[in-house]
Amino acid sequence: MRTSACLLVVENEPDAGPAMFQPWLVSSGVGVDLCRPYAGDDIPAFVEHEGLLVLGGEMGANDDHRAPWLAKLKTTLKLTTDRGLPVLGVCLGAQLLAAACGGSVEASPSGGELGLGRVDINGEGRRDRLLGGIASPVEAVQWHRDEITRLPNGAVSLASSPLCTVQAYRIGLRAWGVQFHPEANGELVQAWADAENDAPSLRQLQLERAVADVRSAENRVLPNWQHFAGQFAAVVKQA
Repeated sequence: MRTSACLLVVENEPDAGPAMFQPWLVSSGVGVDLCRPYAGDDIPAFVEHEGLLVLGGEMGANDDHRAPWLAKLKTTLKLTTDRGLPVLGVCLGAQLLAAACGGSVEASPSGGELGLGRVDINGEGRRDRLLGGIASPVEAVQWHRDEITRLPNGAVSLASSPLCTVQAYRIGLRAWGVQFHPEANGELVQAWADAENDAPSLRQLQLERAVADVRSAENRVLPNWQHFAGQFAAVVKQA
């Protein structure tokens, strides 16, 4: 039996791991138990950990045909949220959480967001357990082509951006989704850019700019998201 709090962390592809979240959570007293369904790990329907963190991935929230585990993951997200355990979904994870609980996810009309971007925290967000205390607007890493177009009934919007209405939301008291990547540093973004080595030349220029922007901003951006991770860790330890 574990003697300290531990999160089940679902990683949907090899280059979309917990990155900075892992040391931040561990330093806040929360262990990380990685589940890699793309490598054959089973996603439990009943989470026995103190919370659930679902990370990003290149696939879409409705791409069950492409990533067969997504259907089970959405069921797990719904059941875990209904139980009141702490849940955090990041990018794809946020989209999966919304879809699992009755919301909608579609291709972004703007084409999505790439690189360092602005996030505007609203009044509810400024009162939120995780986002409260972070000055708005705040910079965050964006890397998505889809977005949440309708939140689940009862969900509370916490933040937006100029190109994406839903950047953060909460369901109930202890389930959150964020469209941006609070866990991402320059090294992780470089890995995402490298994975698109066959992209057209214009996209390559955009990727290079995104990596350069994130690397140059780490010192001012990461402390905000370390605070965010620490706040989530505090919720997990109370579960």
